[in-house]
Order: sequence, then C-alpha cells, then structure tokens
Amino acid sequence: QQPKSVVDGRCGEDEMKTIAMAGIGFSSWACAFQNGARLAVRRPPMTRLGRAARFAGLSAPIDDDTPEKLRDKAKDFLCYKNAAGRGDGTLDPIFDMCSPSANIYGLKGESIRPGLTDFFNQHVGLQHELISEPTVVGPNTVQYPFVKTWTDEGDAQRWSSIDPNKPRNKVERLDFDAKGYLVRVSVVESDAPIKPLHDATDEL
Repeated sequence: QQPKSVVDGRCGEDEMKTIAMAGIGFSSWACAFQNGARLAVRRPPMTRLGRAARFAGLSAPIDDDTPEKLRDKAKDFLCYKNAAGRGDGTLDPIFDMCSPSANIYGLKGESIRPGLTDFFNQHVGLQHELISEPTVVGPNTVQYPFVKTWTDEGDAQRWSSIDPNKPRNKVERLDFDAKGYLVRVSVVESDAPIKPLHDATDEL
C-alpha cells in the first residue's frame, strides 16, 4: 500500500483543503488560501527570532492536549514551508515559531533567517509531503517521515526520508519548549534518542 500524506492544512482562518498530486506516487494535502492568502503578506523582519508570534496558537502553552497540539504544530510547520516553496507565502511564519535559542537544521540565532532563505532559493518549488501521521515521541517532541521534491535547473528532484534500497529510515523531528516555540528542528534516524532541549544550543 502506498503511503498517503496527511497534512490537513492549518495555516489560518482563511485556509481551505485541496488535494494536489506531487508526482511522487501518492496524494498530498496542501494549503490553499482564499482572498489574498494571509501568508503572502510580507511583514517587516524581526530583530530577534520569536519576539512575538504573529499567528494565533504558535505559542500556546503545552498542557493535557499536548499530543494533538504537537501534531497540529508539525502540520503547521510543513504547511508554512510548502506555502513558501510554492511562492504563496514567505518563511516569516516559521521564523515566528522559533524561540530565541532555536537550532533549525544546524542554523542558530541570526543565521536562521538568511540560511533558510538561501536553502529555499536553491531548491526551487521545494515541497514536503508527509508519508504518515506525525508521531509524538516525547513530552515536547514530534516527528514524521517525509518526501521532499524540488527542481534543479528544470529537472525534478525527489528525496525520501524512508528508502529501503539505501537503506534509510529517517524522520524530521521537532522539539518545542514549554511555551510552544520551536527549539530544534533536525532530520534524524527514526529511533534516535530524544535529546534534552538544552542540547539544542550546544549543537553545531
């Protein structure tokens, strides 16, 4: 049975669900927006990451509903990335999700904004599709296997975090602090130990 993406589109009050074919053998959920798309409105850059979440719910405290909230935040994160990759929005919502001490794919502090922006510029049309539902693996940690696609000089590219032919069995893992801000985003082995949050600022 082929994997099916489960991103359900949680990018704002104006979103609607659409089904898109990504050319990778399974259906995917993607965010589409009515009336101008909130994400397409460019905001002034912040002088400090995570100073104020401009989207409701990004800093919601983690409580008894933690598992569902973490899964929702993971889908929000993917939705924002895909909107930026399609050109429907900017990366600002992702920057707003970050705590001041965040480590995003090894980028920290003031290097997050230019580093992530450059990565998206180099990977034209970058899209991420869930292979399965995000799984909560720690008090503030959620992870998911995924496929990413983009174009390189007009040629379609595809990379799957799960590939038995390599073999490869990786996931994208998101760690949040108690206030709901992103502390760390990384791609790790699916069974990698959960690291303490304070390790995020110590990683290279």
